Amino acid sequence: MAEPDRPGRGSRAARAPSLPLGAAFSVPAYRRYWASQLVSGVGTWSQAVAQAWLVLQLTGSPVALGTVTTLQFLPMLVFPLLGGAVADRLPRRRLLIATQTGALLQALVLGYLVATGTAQYWEVGVLALLLGLTNAFGTPAQQALVPEIVGRDLVGNAVALNSIQFNVARLLGGAVGGITVATWGIAAALFFNAVSYLPAIAVLVTIRPAFAAVRAGGARVRVTREIRDGLRYAVGTPSVRRVLALFGIVGLLGFNWQVAVPLLAVSLGAGPTGFGALMSAFGAGSLGAGILLMRSRDATEGRLALGGIALGVVLVLLGLSSWYGVSLVLMVAAGLSGIVATVTTNTRLQLLTPDELRGRVMSLYVMLLGGTTPFGALLLGGIAEVWGIRAGLLLFGILTIAGLLAVLALDRGRATAAGPVAGGPGTVPGR
Repeated sequence: MAEPDRPGRGSRAARAPSLPLGAAFSVPAYRRYWASQLVSGVGTWSQAVAQAWLVLQLTGSPVALGTVTTLQFLPMLVFPLLGGAVADRLPRRRLLIATQTGALLQALVLGYLVATGTAQYWEVGVLALLLGLTNAFGTPAQQALVPEIVGRDLVGNAVALNSIQFNVARLLGGAVGGITVATWGIAAALFFNAVSYLPAIAVLVTIRPAFAAVRAGGARVRVTREIRDGLRYAVGTPSVRRVLALFGIVGLLGFNWQVAVPLLAVSLGAGPTGFGALMSAFGAGSLGAGILLMRSRDATEGRLALGGIALGVVLVLLGLSSWYGVSLVLMVAAGLSGIVATVTTNTRLQLLTPDELRGRVMSLYVMLLGGTTPFGALLLGGIAEVWGIRAGLLLFGILTIAGLLAVLALDRGRATAAGPVAGGPGTVPGR
């Protein structure tokens, strides 16, 4: 079946007219999936606020908070490639049902420990590690499931809508989490998160993806070989390699908010409600970026670099700010610039990658988004312990800008020559 305007096929796709706002919502299964993930996301961000506040209550230590964040994101460094290979072998919908059920149980157990007054720091760390393990296997499948639901033509719009959903959840979840912790306590926010998974699991049980994915070579092909094939494709395809290199800098240095925001709130004299407001401000900026990107078919390396550099500038300004109101506005800018980089990376990789390799390539995206956090979080927590969080943010902002400029300088000519969406004809083997 001919698809002359299919995204991801060179410069012609770049000249296609912009999509209607919310085009992917024309797919009923995607509408249900999007709404259920929104509910679950609100619960997830509520738990993020509650867990950070719990660690600070138990220890009062920035290093302890950075350690728990490291434990939660460590599996995102170790296991996403395996998770991506599994997502290319197994039905992605069923894999997501299993991982989201595991996350529900984690929230229930942590909520019980807090409600009974028996929660200890080491238990929080172990449960954070288990949550990270479920995310390491679930997130590549979640990213790769989108084209199966909406089709390749709508994948860019669906990625932008997913960003909006994610950041509406962050906006609401930060506020709900802060208010819930301040009013009813930490356990209530954790139990709310557990309940929020139920609609997501119910929708995953009922939806049937309309676009069948091409699976990896079957049970006779070793998982290690599938992982090598995915890495060989990512490293050997210049347009994919450049995107991953740029986003690796952003992921390592720019996305350490689980450590930065609670410590920033404390340094500015804000309580849990102020902490939630800072998280919500970040979500508001991210939401605005998602709306701006909804109609765009382009996913250029230049836009990715611009978003990352802007995020570095915002980190520098946050490090220099000592006023809560200014920091609140800067968090909006941080959300906007960060999501420009994230959505551009996600969309570009989805369109560059053939169906049979999508889970593995998107697992690299997941690794750079979350798997680099253990290093960044631990380093930021250590710097904050010695010199304060604002010094840490200032340093991370400078390093983000320098790192992105270094990648661009090393690859200046090729980055400009790449096509605006797919890196030019023939980038994707067999297409």
